[in-house]
Amino acid sequence: MQLTAGTRQEIHERYAAVKEMSLILKGDAEIPKSSSSSSRSRATKVMPPPMQGRFDLSPMWETVDGGGVLDGPDILEVETILKGCLKVYEWCKSLELAELWVVPGYEDEHTIADEGKPAFVQLPKYANSIYVDEDLLDLLETAFDDEGRLSGSTFQGVGRLRNKIRVLKTDILSTLDTLMTSPSVKSKISMESGGALYSEVNGRIVIPIAEKYANSVGIVHDVSRSGKTAYIEPSEIVRPTNEMNQAIMELQQEEGKVWRMLTTQIMENQDDIDEAIAVVAQLDLVLARIRLGDRIAGVIPEVGDEGVISLKDAKHPVLLLRELKEVVGSDIDLGAGDNQGLVLTGPNSGGKTVILKLLGLCALMARDGIPIPAQPDGARVDFFGPVLADIGDIQSVDDDLSTFSGHMLVCREVLANSGKNALVLMDELGSGTDPNQGVAIAQSILEALLATGSRVAITTHYLQLKQLAASDDRFAVGAMQFVNGKPSYKLLPGVVGESFALSVAERLKLPQYVIDRASELMDSDTKQMGDLIRNMEDQKALIDEQAMALENKKRELEQLEQDMKKQQQKLEREQLNARRDEAAKFAKKLEEKERVLEEVLQKLKADPSKKMIARSWDEIKFVRRDALMEAENVPSVLRKKKLAAAEAAEQFAEMVPISEMREKPDLNAGDTLVICKKGAMSGKEATIINTSGKKVTVSVQGMQMSMKLAEVALPPRSFVVKKATEKREIEGKNTMSKMARKALDSEQRDFTAGAGSDTVGKKSSGSVMRLSSNTIDCLGCNFEEARRKCEDKFSKVMMNKNPVVYILHGHGATGILKQKIRDWLKREKQFVKKFGAADAADGGDAFTKVELKTSLL
Repeated sequence: MQLTAGTRQEIHERYAAVKEMSLILKGDAEIPKSSSSSSRSRATKVMPPPMQGRFDLSPMWETVDGGGVLDGPDILEVETILKGCLKVYEWCKSLELAELWVVPGYEDEHTIADEGKPAFVQLPKYANSIYVDEDLLDLLETAFDDEGRLSGSTFQGVGRLRNKIRVLKTDILSTLDTLMTSPSVKSKISMESGGALYSEVNGRIVIPIAEKYANSVGIVHDVSRSGKTAYIEPSEIVRPTNEMNQAIMELQQEEGKVWRMLTTQIMENQDDIDEAIAVVAQLDLVLARIRLGDRIAGVIPEVGDEGVISLKDAKHPVLLLRELKEVVGSDIDLGAGDNQGLVLTGPNSGGKTVILKLLGLCALMARDGIPIPAQPDGARVDFFGPVLADIGDIQSVDDDLSTFSGHMLVCREVLANSGKNALVLMDELGSGTDPNQGVAIAQSILEALLATGSRVAITTHYLQLKQLAASDDRFAVGAMQFVNGKPSYKLLPGVVGESFALSVAERLKLPQYVIDRASELMDSDTKQMGDLIRNMEDQKALIDEQAMALENKKRELEQLEQDMKKQQQKLEREQLNARRDEAAKFAKKLEEKERVLEEVLQKLKADPSKKMIARSWDEIKFVRRDALMEAENVPSVLRKKKLAAAEAAEQFAEMVPISEMREKPDLNAGDTLVICKKGAMSGKEATIINTSGKKVTVSVQGMQMSMKLAEVALPPRSFVVKKATEKREIEGKNTMSKMARKALDSEQRDFTAGAGSDTVGKKSSGSVMRLSSNTIDCLGCNFEEARRKCEDKFSKVMMNKNPVVYILHGHGATGILKQKIRDWLKREKQFVKKFGAADAADGGDAFTKVELKTSLL
């Protein structure tokens, strides 16, 4: 069978549907709740297709084809199925809006599309084949009432007759009630009835009357077993009962017309209904493929048209479905390049036929879009049509067929149907006859099959066929592994297998004397060939075992490396969290200190007396000391102090007193030494002032001291490097411009001139740069608003060193705001130390420059 584009396309569509449905079942797809937003918070997961219930109308079609009519239960089932098909249609259409989302760190990211990209292509196409006639569905939905009967409002003839029957029955029962209470009838009621007043006989309503009064009441319809009670239809209700029964018959006829009409409407839509059900069946088949693929750990292979099967660790699906332990997988390659045939060799009961059947099953599973039980890397199963097999024995006494004759008949049919894209599987080709003739026929058949373009796999014990792979590039060979006298059922590509007939016979407990005699009868060439093949297989098994061990070690090392990376990342996260916790705890303690300082400041505002200032100063010193102690005890600071102490100890260990040095250095004034005497001054830098014999006069932190040469040492190398680095850092910090240095100096100087109230309008000699951060904008404010803004600013900057602020008030038409602010500043003694007009460079008389009292700190 020639592969067509349509056939290959069908396979790809089946596998595409399987992939898309798998994503839905995994929960990786979402549908935005509104088209205007793709936010994941407004999205909902795509649910599996709504296919609950039974979708099979074939028994009903057979009923109608046989001349029958659908009644209530059948039509209700048709309605249910149509609604189900409509839900499937809506589900398929909804997938057009679905999106997939990439999950960071997701182990199977290659199956997930980019965020916002349309997720489904194949499944939405199923909606194109579903059509449900809305008029028919509306008719069926309104055809029944809440009790499951034909609706009287939809079918008015049915409703009219039901009303007529109900009225007549009501009148009949009312008449009976009247009769039963009348003395003429009440006295004739039979006591044998046990109190039952009404009953029904053959569609007629009767009452129990004593037998002796039967003829005087009405028509007798039945008599009790004892003969004492007669069931009488009173004469008064005979005519209305006849009318009611006539209406019931008319109702049945009217309902029959409705059933036929509904059946006709349904049958007119039979083709659309069948096609819709077929789509539901296709979706159900997709789910079945996925479930089967999950059970056998299947993967979706690549599908081409070159007749290639390439699988790693492929396993027989039937063995997997039987849930056998440790099903052996094999690597299979057929059809790539010039390789058209595969010759399977090895012992009997070694698994050759299993591999042959595995090839056929994989080809058929791929054609139907079923995942293949193999490893995902490089899995490929092309389309094969047909798949032809000669496996087993069809010998027959009735048909006069021997084993060989049966094989030849199959071979004839295989040759007649083979061609490009055909997969031919033949078990023990050429067996059942003389070995020399059988191998010749087998080779001839193989060459004929390859000439048609077929892909062929055979099993054989013939040595000549085993050697085909060496002499003909179109063939590959493989052997079933045999280890320690037992088959492992694993295929070894590229290896010629020995039949191990004697080993198999021994394993099957054939008598030992028979096995020994068979070994004696074997010719030397056969023995030698068998020994060579066994040695090769043993060596290959050893190499494979070593390679597996190396691979396992490699995987262990890779896993160890990954674990170390994870541990490192975890440690870094823990360290970061620890630092954050330290910072949060320290910040919380600082907030407590700030609250204490704010309380002190509020007290000073309320009572700026000298006594309060002195008390507040003590509180502030305590807060400052407490804050410094807590800062020193932060774990990260303690760690740094430990490291610094260790570094200092290491440096101290490097220092050798000058008195102990073999070659005494020349010491000159200005040289740097380090005190190595244990004590408070240990490790301090000392500058030589002068030397005298075994003593040296040095300067340590501005203090002049006389030290023995045994108490000082030359600086260690690490100390010199550190000092050089510090020197470079200090020099680097002093490379700022003159203008910047001048501005910095001016911020750190106090006013050198200025006055109190008599300095209004004069410029102070101190110069502090005006910035937006130290300027209070009072333009557009009245005096009270300006005063509150100033007090707030004064309170905030009081803790700064040399606090200075500028008040922007402008000149104004009359200058009232400026005058009121400066009058207030004269009286303000809590905050203000000095004030005056700003320098021309800082805005002049439109600003008032205020020097505040320095912080109590």
